[in-house]
Amino acid sequence: MKIQFIHQYRNPSNYMCGISGFTLKTDNGTLKNSLLENFKTLQNHRGPDHNALWNINNTYFFHDRLAVIDGSATANQPFYNDRYVLCYNGEIYNFEKLKKNLPNVHFQSASDTEVLFYYLIEFGIDKTLKDIKGMFAFSFYCTTTQELFLARDRYGIKPLYFVNNSGVFAFASETRTLAKSLQLKPDSYKTIMSINSTVEGSTTYTLFNDIKNINAGTYLKVSEHFTVTEHTYYKLSDDIDENLFNEQKKKSKKQVITEFENLLGSSVEQMLTSDFPVGSLVSGGIDSSIISSLAKQYSPNIELYTANIVGKHSEYEDTKLLASHLNLNLKKVDFLPTDFLNNWQQATEYNAAPIVYFTNALPLAQVTKLARNNNRKVVLSGEGADELFLGYSKLIAQRYKSALLLPETVLKKLYKVYPALHNYLFPSNYSNLEPFNIRLANGFKSEVLYNEGNDIYNFIPKNTKKYYVDSYEMMQKHLHALLYRNDRMGMMSSVEVRFPFLHEDVIKYIMNLPLEYKTKRTVDFHNKKHPFLTDKWIVREIAKKYLPKKLVSKNKNGLPIDGLTNLKIQKDFFTNGYIAEHLQLTKQALHYMIENENPYFIGKLASVEVFAMLYEYHCNTEEIQEKINRNCYYK
Repeated sequence: MKIQFIHQYRNPSNYMCGISGFTLKTDNGTLKNSLLENFKTLQNHRGPDHNALWNINNTYFFHDRLAVIDGSATANQPFYNDRYVLCYNGEIYNFEKLKKNLPNVHFQSASDTEVLFYYLIEFGIDKTLKDIKGMFAFSFYCTTTQELFLARDRYGIKPLYFVNNSGVFAFASETRTLAKSLQLKPDSYKTIMSINSTVEGSTTYTLFNDIKNINAGTYLKVSEHFTVTEHTYYKLSDDIDENLFNEQKKKSKKQVITEFENLLGSSVEQMLTSDFPVGSLVSGGIDSSIISSLAKQYSPNIELYTANIVGKHSEYEDTKLLASHLNLNLKKVDFLPTDFLNNWQQATEYNAAPIVYFTNALPLAQVTKLARNNNRKVVLSGEGADELFLGYSKLIAQRYKSALLLPETVLKKLYKVYPALHNYLFPSNYSNLEPFNIRLANGFKSEVLYNEGNDIYNFIPKNTKKYYVDSYEMMQKHLHALLYRNDRMGMMSSVEVRFPFLHEDVIKYIMNLPLEYKTKRTVDFHNKKHPFLTDKWIVREIAKKYLPKKLVSKNKNGLPIDGLTNLKIQKDFFTNGYIAEHLQLTKQALHYMIENENPYFIGKLASVEVFAMLYEYHCNTEEIQEKINRNCYYK
């Protein structure tokens, strides 16, 4: 068997590491040429520093490199010898420690890639995945057995997808790559259901029936005959430990605060590992602020980057306060409502799904682009804290539902003073689709996770168990959607986003932390979202050492933008389009819908229409933008 390293190719575009590959099952020259051409180019934005492919017979591996550690040619990929081939995306934070377990290896580079390569050869897939800590997705191929392993990190920070049909087995870092290369069309039912954010929160399916998502904490073993078996090497429940929980309960608050501060600080230090400057994304909230403050301890001149949502939602003054307090340089990009319209289709294309719930993906894309334009390939983010610490208003507000036992007259007085409180105690999410259909489209994921969490936390008293279970569910559903958004929007500009709150050691510690460290009762009624409670208590206690008082006590805003909520859309936007066709809407029905339905609902339908123009009808960018400009505007 002759192994060929075909060639290295460079793309001058300035658009993070991407991996992909395919094996043809039949001799199809047309398909091979199409796949070769598309796989070479569609993920260049993920890694502009070096691009290469490797092949043996009809099996091809591609790598697009964003050089973060060891920018030399010795660390380029695919990484291979006479038997094995590795394509890897991500960062192994403990690679220097793992290196000590390979005393007989003469390393040619300073990269984590080479350590991972020889660790897999020496110890095999199962022990390697047990030992490594970091965010990653990789393919590992043996030319002798013709077995392929595809693996993904514990929490699904790095993405990986595959197709296994009659003509080809293929994998890639992005849905977009597989859909465009194989000319796949989205499933109409899933696409329509995506107005309820089903795909953003899914850990398994995509909008394309042939494209499957490799689950977090799993690896696939693909035989030479393309039999695929899934192996789960990690589940979040593995980290939930009754003995550890009871130990935490016995500790003093001071001890727990110190331990958590040290763990989070160590995580930040590890995630600053890079041979190039690292930046920090800040929103003005406590999570990104504490990460930036800890980062300054190890990188005194770290730069801060923020998106200023111009108008009533702006938190720019708070980011300026943080920068001034830390004496760090802050750079901003202004985000206007028109920026949403101008960047809607590009963000949708890279998202490979309608942008429905996380419309703040667009300012995220702009701020990572700003970081890249300032020579930052890596940025830190505060994402993950809300899922760990019950930081979302709708979760934390549940703890206040005991207020419903108060006399009616008292409640009425509270609503007069805090009118928005009613919306949090009695949420009414508008949808014209039956809840059952939404749950069905999600594969009843929420119910499955809730039952799992309920069983796992069986040692928690019944009156508080729900909050642990809520966090368990959010860590595997809502967090997935956030990581999906961060990957796509960061990748657009070749920027790697890292998450110190999602280090393995941090997550295990917090998942076994008593509730009192996450939420705490207070005599103040200053926060309508969760009155009489302080969220993220332990984070705020640590923040008192590092941040101004205003930021320590600040409530979560979540980078709010007008997005789809206040968008006015003309009926012509839908005329003869995807929504009209699949919902069988006449012109009269379209007119009625535009005039009478909830504007946010119309906006979500419009986002589906934009997605369909890209992936169903393959309209060119000029045509789509012209349609947006002609029919969409803000009130």
